[in-house]
Amino acid sequence: MAHAFVSLLCIVAVALLAPLLSWGVPRRMLPETVLLILGGVVIGPSALGIAHIGRDIGFLRELGVAFLFLMAGYEIDVNELRGTGGRHAMIAWAGSLALAFATVAAVGVTGGPLSANGIAIAIAMTSTAIGTILPILRERDLLPTAVGAAILNHGAVGEVGPVILMALLLGTRSAWQSLVILLAFLTITLLIVRFTDRVQRAGRRLVEAIHLGGSTTAQTTIRVTILLLVGLCTLAEVFELDVVLGAFAAGFILRYAVPDGDRQLEEKLDGLAYGFFVPLFFVTSGMAIELELTTSSLIYLGAFLVLLVLTRGLPVWVAALLERRRDGSRAYSVRQSLQIAVYSTTALPIIVAVTQVAVDAGAMSASFASTLVLAGALSVLVMPALGLALSSDVDRAPAVEALAVVQGPVEASGRRAENAAEAPQGPLVVSEPRRPAGLAEPSAGPGAPGRDAAGDTADGAGAAGIGAAGPTAPPVPTAEARAGLRRRQRHDLGVHQHGLTVSEARYLAERLAQIEADRAHWRAQMRRQRHLDREEAEQRRAVLRAQNRAHLREERAQLRELRRETARVREEARRRRDAGGPRD
Repeated sequence: MAHAFVSLLCIVAVALLAPLLSWGVPRRMLPETVLLILGGVVIGPSALGIAHIGRDIGFLRELGVAFLFLMAGYEIDVNELRGTGGRHAMIAWAGSLALAFATVAAVGVTGGPLSANGIAIAIAMTSTAIGTILPILRERDLLPTAVGAAILNHGAVGEVGPVILMALLLGTRSAWQSLVILLAFLTITLLIVRFTDRVQRAGRRLVEAIHLGGSTTAQTTIRVTILLLVGLCTLAEVFELDVVLGAFAAGFILRYAVPDGDRQLEEKLDGLAYGFFVPLFFVTSGMAIELELTTSSLIYLGAFLVLLVLTRGLPVWVAALLERRRDGSRAYSVRQSLQIAVYSTTALPIIVAVTQVAVDAGAMSASFASTLVLAGALSVLVMPALGLALSSDVDRAPAVEALAVVQGPVEASGRRAENAAEAPQGPLVVSEPRRPAGLAEPSAGPGAPGRDAAGDTADGAGAAGIGAAGPTAPPVPTAEARAGLRRRQRHDLGVHQHGLTVSEARYLAERLAQIEADRAHWRAQMRRQRHLDREEAEQRRAVLRAQNRAHLREERAQLRELRRETARVREEARRRRDAGGPRD
């Protein structure tokens, strides 16, 4: 037990140092995930040897994988997968799979493309580590953007697809048996979704109690989430499936249960997952890497990286280029498509899982598996760095057009509009998330009189007539009076000496008021629609209840008639028997 605590102490220390070092790198070129893996290599058996993966740490690592893919499944928008982006992602993955098997056949791996070794290598080349790139996308504020949505689509398909292939082609059972087990797992998952939906509709008191307990020491929302996660992971283990599949399913169900999100729940899950379990998985993944590389191992490593780019990155790039908007224009530029392809080529967890299965089956050597894992770790290092190099402010285009309205107008180049009057009136292309646009940087300190973009003084039109001549001219206000007027205007607009000009503050106030009015309108519409839906549902249920009652009455009447007929027949038979007549 002492060895386990020493190893855990080293892992936790690396988990703390990694983000601190990452923040010190300019532009955060070195993601935290890479530093976690490198830290695992340093403390692992290949370097210092002060930490080891025993049974206890191995179980915590499995929980880390589960939490990693729970968060990944929660971030996936099912509606987005059903749309054009999801279809393009599925087509791209199918193309990657075909290229992978063709490449394995052309290279001539041991056993051929249909052997366990060839299948494992092909699956590894088609995977996308969505769980690995998810923290990177969070760090770089790409999750709420259109580019981030495309990466998540390709990542979801590139993660779930290889897991399903692993269950079908690399298990100890036949393909048909594996398919039946997968369908059984899917059926149980759908039943859980159905049960969740019924609980939300019928068990309102229970749902309210769970929400109320979520803000107390009971932490019921977290406990329900962990119950869902552990339950589906246990179900996957019982069916001899990968834990990733159960964790992904738990994430999808959680998103279904909370379609609009829950900030409090998300913050708690982030703290639990990214605070302990997810870093532990990445550190232990680095500890499992063997650095004893020979010349042949280096050749295999470089070849696998090249094949990974060709088989996974190329189809994603083509699919992103071919994707179109509703108006027929390109959804992504060549550079954005290349950025999506680069991020989608990042692979590690599935490579670790598939090589482990192949090694356990005796189809792959441990040294070759370690080489593939190292190649996956290098992809985590290289591909996000290339993605950052290919990034631009234009990539901050919101995934939903409504976000563009909230975030404000910007120029087509992706730069914030320097003032509200000159802001473009057409479709909003891009904006910085969670920051109102149309606000110029203050040209002076808070005490200096500001100027708007048109060159007017900060106190507006009132100051324009100061120099007017004639007996009707208004009295010239003093500098103190003008300063007091500016303070009152800024106080009324709620800006409180933040360095904003009057026109900028007025524009901001009007926009915020419009947003609040729109929110109130849509909330009223949603409440009205929910009321109508509730009434319609009640009417339907009333009609069904009436129909059921009528049907039951009819069945009861038929049953009574049948009983009367039976009694009559028995009475006639008894009479004939008593009269000595013939018996039936």
